[in-house]
Amino acid sequence: MSDKIKDDGGVGYKTVGYTEVTAYETTIQQSLDSEKAPGLFTWWSGDKLKKLVDNDLVVDLSKEWKAYYEKEGVNPGLADAFTIDGKVYAAPFSVLYNGILYNKHLFDKYNLKIPETWDDFIKVCDTLKANKIDPIGLKNDPWASFLWFQTLIASYNPDLYVGLTNGTIKYTDPEMEKVMKMWQKMIKKGYFGEPVDPASQVKMFSTDKSAMIYEPTVTSTTLKKEYNMEPGKDFDVFVAPSVTADQKKVIFFEAAPIVVSKKSKQSADAKKVLQSFYKKDVQQIFVDEAGVINTNKTKSDDPVNGGFVKEAADTNKYSVMVRYYEATPIEVVNVATDELWKFFYSPTDAMIDDTLNTIQKAADKAFK
Repeated sequence: MSDKIKDDGGVGYKTVGYTEVTAYETTIQQSLDSEKAPGLFTWWSGDKLKKLVDNDLVVDLSKEWKAYYEKEGVNPGLADAFTIDGKVYAAPFSVLYNGILYNKHLFDKYNLKIPETWDDFIKVCDTLKANKIDPIGLKNDPWASFLWFQTLIASYNPDLYVGLTNGTIKYTDPEMEKVMKMWQKMIKKGYFGEPVDPASQVKMFSTDKSAMIYEPTVTSTTLKKEYNMEPGKDFDVFVAPSVTADQKKVIFFEAAPIVVSKKSKQSADAKKVLQSFYKKDVQQIFVDEAGVINTNKTKSDDPVNGGFVKEAADTNKYSVMVRYYEATPIEVVNVATDELWKFFYSPTDAMIDDTLNTIQKAADKAFK
């Protein structure tokens, strides 16, 4: 991708990766106030991006959106995820849609179909558990505790999710206790496997140890390249069913922003790189190698990943929402991710009350 960009605009880029989130955040934040800051860096939308904007650390890219990104097929609606006080401060590094990947061998073996209702989903889990298969594989990343929390809330009532993330509904609302009871029942029935590291989670899925994982559909690329699983044949994807019959299903997405550091000596070159980043031949490499689909001018022959991105565009069937991590103030997220893991490992009635009350205290401060 860098070579293509260099051919187009004269400036390429070098990628520096980190294996641990906290180390990455710390390194970036310590450098941003100096010219040694990286010209481009990936970040998070929502509250974390706003903090950088409030401290005047990132460049306003509003003009670039109209002049370059949208012209190359980036969805204009994505700008909303990066807009603060009417200005756009990031471009999409990757737009990932989350769904429930399911192992087709296991579903076929036990005569299971894609669940259309919540009762169907519970029956699928019961059948798998009865046959000593982990219905749902989990990863033990510290931040990942919210994944099924957000899914269950949105399946129960999307408006409840929206109110929770914008502060108009409290975590202590009686409806939230009902959602936690749903989760409690699933945990106690053994629907979730023991949380493991992300690589092991995917490996267990590929070796028929677990039947479902809730992940971005871009995981399809990893399953194909590293585990020889054929998308559409060995595994596929579905959206979590709604608890209420006449309710739209919810698809969560995460739009990872790439931002330009304002004080970096590379700032001007960084803007040049982004001007070429969304060119069709550049983005097609991203699709082919990583499965990341950022523009409508690229093509994907992956029926799971590419097919799901197209499916998510059907507004008659689905509501598309920003995932909890980005939609919620970071002070609340930090408390919630800790508390939700505590609840997962000790899903008692008392812990439901303790978990919701503790998170609400953080929300009271964040939304005051």
